[in-house]
Amino acid sequence: MRGYDLKNGVEFALDVPVISEGSQLVVICNSDELYSLLDVFGWDKDTVDECTNLDEKIRFTNYDGYDFVSMLYAESENEDMTEQEINIFFSDKYLTLVLPESPGKTLSKLADSLMAACPLAMSRTAPLIHLYYLLFDNLASFYSDTLEEIESFIEDLAEEIEVHPSKDYISEIVSIRKTTYTYKKLLRAISYVGDQVLLDDNKFLDASQLRHFRDVDTRLAKLYDFADNLYAMSKDLLNLYDSKANAQMNETVKKLTILTLFFGPPTVIAGVYGMNFIRMPELEWEFGYPIVLGFMILVSAVIYYILKLKKWL
Repeated sequence: MRGYDLKNGVEFALDVPVISEGSQLVVICNSDELYSLLDVFGWDKDTVDECTNLDEKIRFTNYDGYDFVSMLYAESENEDMTEQEINIFFSDKYLTLVLPESPGKTLSKLADSLMAACPLAMSRTAPLIHLYYLLFDNLASFYSDTLEEIESFIEDLAEEIEVHPSKDYISEIVSIRKTTYTYKKLLRAISYVGDQVLLDDNKFLDASQLRHFRDVDTRLAKLYDFADNLYAMSKDLLNLYDSKANAQMNETVKKLTILTLFFGPPTVIAGVYGMNFIRMPELEWEFGYPIVLGFMILVSAVIYYILKLKKWL
């Protein structure tokens, strides 16, 4: 557990922080440490119980004197995607960020950026509200960066499929479709959280502060649209693969057909002279063999000329 006392400008690392008159505390902890804070902050025990289990629910709830936010963040690492829960308790006296026991790189970065912003926030009229806003703003930025990386990956994959539609790409297409759908699902729910923050039932925010949160809410809505577009792009990858694979197969069939055209007539001629009929005058010709070979070559040359003329070769 670590935190920052915005009233006194002091960073602390205590097992249990102390709230006094006029306190404004920023606390970062994991779910296992929440029960030690239950009586200090006067939270509803059900909210603390919810933080200790990953239930894949995204919600915003107003309680008497504080807001409770539960969100999921999806993080990809080494082609594996994990969903981690973020919980936020916010009031006019504290901002508590609850992370998993072993947070990923992005969530660790989120906590570090929150702590780094504390000294600068002290100069603000409402430092806690500013930091509350920064949490959502940073999350939106992290999601934006991730979605842009996914967009670049999809574009690169599409170019590779255009050049060489290998079966090896099928697993990558399935994986990226699953990834984009996950981000689409999460951002749709987080956009709902942004809408609930703007309702401000506990009246923590004034008009100017609501304007900043409204900007973040708009960004989250646009990120949902972005994720939806990426999901559509990922589905188009399979159509692209099918069309390129079919085109490649058609090209192979075309080449085989052309080979058949070349070898078909000589095969027929050889078959005729392999019948061994008694009355076949060509069998007694002195130059019958080279004449027949020449005729085979001539037929193949004519076929080649016709195919070239029609630009099939």
